[in-house]
Amino acid sequence: MNTRYSAFYDLKRPVREVVTKRLIGINQEASFKEGVSKMVEFNISSLVITDNGRVVGFMTDTDVKRAVAQGFTPEMKMKQVMTTDLITVNISTTIREVLETMSKNKIKHLLVTEQGKVVGIVTIRDLEHMVRQTLETYISRE
Repeated sequence: MNTRYSAFYDLKRPVREVVTKRLIGINQEASFKEGVSKMVEFNISSLVITDNGRVVGFMTDTDVKRAVAQGFTPEMKMKQVMTTDLITVNISTTIREVLETMSKNKIKHLLVTEQGKVVGIVTIRDLEHMVRQTLETYISRE
């Protein structure tokens, strides 16, 4: 690898550098319609589902499509629709490991934990943005 481009390829950086800590969530007793409406309101592609302030589930735009195709109705509770098998990484995990986890699980969203508690999310879009910024910085220096 050319050392001139080494910063562009630095996948050893921790995910803490790109994690979004502003999680948008909804209670598991809310309706599917309320959950999707919140995703539209905040223009987000995923939503954490909570119970007494604790993250118990997750829903992405792909889950919404799947639920509609399977006949879920707007009145159904989020706890009936959400994904409960949460895939997470620690906030100190490297970008390389995050990409490997996403690839292995065929997902575009990953919850980030610190001391066992969900503290944020990283998406494939966040990682694309990181690469774009690095590339733009490199180009501007040329």
